[in-house]
Amino acid sequence: MKFFTYILLFIFIYGCAAQEVNNIKYKFRTKDIVKKDCKKAIEQKKFSMRDDITSKNFSLQYAKVFNANNKIKRACDPYR
Repeated sequence: MKFFTYILLFIFIYGCAAQEVNNIKYKFRTKDIVKKDCKKAIEQKKFSMRDDITSKNFSLQYAKVFNANNKIKRACDPYR
């Protein structure tokens, strides 16, 4: 039982430890590339929303919208 307690304590301490934060904007991509990717992702979402209106399956429609929102977040994030 002590072994499992030590494992849980270790996981808790490791999870609460300070994580490394990237403070350098546009480290891997330039500002122009970020703007271009962001605009492209937003346009793709507009086109995919037209197709989602005809979808009858709620869970499939929700998954498509969720993935589109995440795609926009990743494209518009300068730290990525």
